[in-house]
Amino acid sequence: MQSCNEIKVWDWVVRGFHWATVLLCVLNLFILEEGERNHRYAGYALAGLLVLRILWGFIGSYHARFAQWLPTPAGVIAYLKSTLQGRHPYYAGHNPLGSLMVLLLLTCLAGTAASGIMTEYGPLAGSHLMEEVHEFFAKALQIAIFVHVLAVIALDRLVRGDLVRGMITGKKRVPAGTRVVDRP
Repeated sequence: MQSCNEIKVWDWVVRGFHWATVLLCVLNLFILEEGERNHRYAGYALAGLLVLRILWGFIGSYHARFAQWLPTPAGVIAYLKSTLQGRHPYYAGHNPLGSLMVLLLLTCLAGTAASGIMTEYGPLAGSHLMEEVHEFFAKALQIAIFVHVLAVIALDRLVRGDLVRGMITGKKRVPAGTRVVDRP
């Protein structure tokens, strides 16, 4: 077996946010009844977690900060070219496509939480329009989660990064001799 080094990437806030979000999304998307009290409470908890994650994106540890992992168009293009040429770069944190996925997931979460709150409170409370907007974001979130899970599985097979373990321990395995790219 090839030897590996470990690098610390995700702090406890990022990991806690991730796994609490997974749990609450599973509850709200697949188990709890829409519109019922527990569904709303799980949604409020998600909204609170999202606020924490956004704040942490400005003041948190290095790999948690948005400034570190927000991709540039040039970075995305270079990543895609390298990957298509069989030279898949290994990123310490998120690769450029992973960064775009995180932005999509956060946007879908924010849209779902905000529209869910607005179905109960505000000028459009109880309106069919707000319920449709909420359903749109919830469906978009489901699709984004599905693509995210497939991408994590594919990337783990491609670069042997053991991403799920990394999101549990905070450390990613890096095969010996692998060049690690720090920013997307």
